[in-house]
Amino acid sequence: MHGTALALSPLTGDMILSMSLYQQCKTQGYDFFVGVPCSNLTGFIEELQADPDVTYIPATREDVALSIAVGALMAGRKPLVYLQSSGLGHLVNPITSLLTPYGMSIHLLISRRAQPFEHAEMYRITDPLLELLAYRNYTIIEEP
Repeated sequence: MHGTALALSPLTGDMILSMSLYQQCKTQGYDFFVGVPCSNLTGFIEELQADPDVTYIPATREDVALSIAVGALMAGRKPLVYLQSSGLGHLVNPITSLLTPYGMSIHLLISRRAQPFEHAEMYRITDPLLELLAYRNYTIIEEP
């Protein structure tokens, strides 16, 4: 995990190892999930869909997902946006012209993919792009 990651300090090491990624997110209070589906996050999304206690909205684009999450944040929810690293470029404008100027932060769960080959360049520049944006509220999940 990179960025400010999920705050897992209240959990013991054994609890962290036995909990799924989705359970860790829910334990941290995330209650509103929106994002663009990724095959690397299939288990996460399946658990999310099965949980009637949280809001789940699939989106067609990452910038739309982030905008929906901002609305949820303003309504008092704790949102998380999930996406593939290949879609990170779609978040440059909403991060720089919505989140940053208004002092907002939404946790990004980023599935970093190098395959198929068209994802390789975004895979390579994910960390430098987040650094350039000075965005620290994210978790990166490496492809298996």
